[in-house]
Amino acid sequence: MHHKASGIAKTLASQGFVILPGFLDEPELQRLRQACQPISDQYGVRQVLQNYPSIHRALNWDKLHVLLDAADMAGAQAVRSIFFNKNADHNWLVSWHQDMTICVNQKTELAGYSKWTYKKDVHYVEPPAAVLEAMLTCRIALDDAGAENAALKVIAGSHQFGKLSESQILDISQTAMHKTCAMRAGDMLLMKPLLLHASYKARFATQRRVLHLEFSASRLPPPLHWAEAACQSAHVSQSAD
Repeated sequence: MHHKASGIAKTLASQGFVILPGFLDEPELQRLRQACQPISDQYGVRQVLQNYPSIHRALNWDKLHVLLDAADMAGAQAVRSIFFNKNADHNWLVSWHQDMTICVNQKTELAGYSKWTYKKDVHYVEPPAAVLEAMLTCRIALDDAGAENAALKVIAGSHQFGKLSESQILDISQTAMHKTCAMRAGDMLLMKPLLLHASYKARFATQRRVLHLEFSASRLPPPLHWAEAACQSAHVSQSAD
C-alpha cells in the first residue's frame, strides 16, 4: 500500500474517488459477509459498527488504517456506518446528490451548522463545507455491482465545487461526463462526500450489498461530538465476545 500512497491522495484530490480492486481478500470478504448476515435481508441499516460489534470485528482495521494513511487521513476514525442492500424487493433510484449531513451527539446552535433533523435517536446536521471536505467515505462491495446491478455513478472532480444548490446539481449532471463505478465483491470505493453521485434502479435486481463507512480525523466544535464514533468506541471496548 505504501508505494501507492501519493497516488491515492493525489487522485482523491483531483477526481474525488478511487476504486481499489480486491481490497478484501477472499477470507476477509467471507468473514464480513458472515458478520452482515443478520441484517442482509434489510435494505438499509444505520450505525452498524456501533450496534453490531461482530461487523466491527470482521473488518481488518490494520489494513484500513494503512489505507487511510495513504489517503492523507492519518488518525481518522469511523464516524458513520451504513449497510445497504439493493435487491428485487428494495430497488430504489438515487438521484444526483452530495452527502451533506453528519451524525452528532446533540442539537446546539452553532454558526454554519443548519438543517437539523432527528431520526431514531440520532441528530443529523449539515455542517460547514470544510468539515465535509475533510471526510472520506469507504464503500466496501460485498457483491458484484455493474451497470445492470445499480453500480454507483459519479461525476469526477465535482467535489471541488463545494456545496451545490439543486439547480447547480441539475446543470452539472446534465452536462458533465458520468463514470460508472463497476465493482467486484471485495473491491473498495474511496469517495469524497461532496462528490456528485447517483444510482439507477437495478435492471437485473440481485443482491447489491455495500458497507458504507465515513471517516474523519477532525474534532467538531464543542459541545458537538461525532455521535457514532463516541458510542461505537464505548460499545466495542465493553464487548468481550
